Amino acid sequence: MNILLIAPSGSVASALEQLSLDSAEHEVTVLSREDTDSDIRTIRVTPGARGVSVRADRMLGGSAAGRNLFRLSPLDHGRRFAAAARRDRDWQEAASTAQLIVVLERDGLLTGWQTMRRLAPASVRAVNGIAPARAVLDGVG
Repeated sequence: MNILLIAPSGSVASALEQLSLDSAEHEVTVLSREDTDSDIRTIRVTPGARGVSVRADRMLGGSAAGRNLFRLSPLDHGRRFAAAARRDRDWQEAASTAQLIVVLERDGLLTGWQTMRRLAPASVRAVNGIAPARAVLDGVG
């Protein structure tokens, strides 16, 4: 099974351990903006305008209203990550053969949804988190 993991922070070692993936049965690709903590195939994308986004996040992050306003803006980390992923040819290729998309972090949700809708085959399954991914792999979900 061809599995795509979306983890913007690059933290995937724990998820891989919990999923107990057999390298003979499963081909796993990670999409991240950082280096991963595992030796698995990784596609790195780098969203632009990082300094502006970090400053705006710090400025608005002190209140619930400010955090919500930031999430609605084009400077949102998840939106910028999704835009960078859409432009990446390696990610487009990996998504075209995907059978399961697993989103591991909140900033990867938009990327997972857009990948499923725009790039992946119609039969692809997309889940958010380890437990639903395990259920799909075990044939329960």
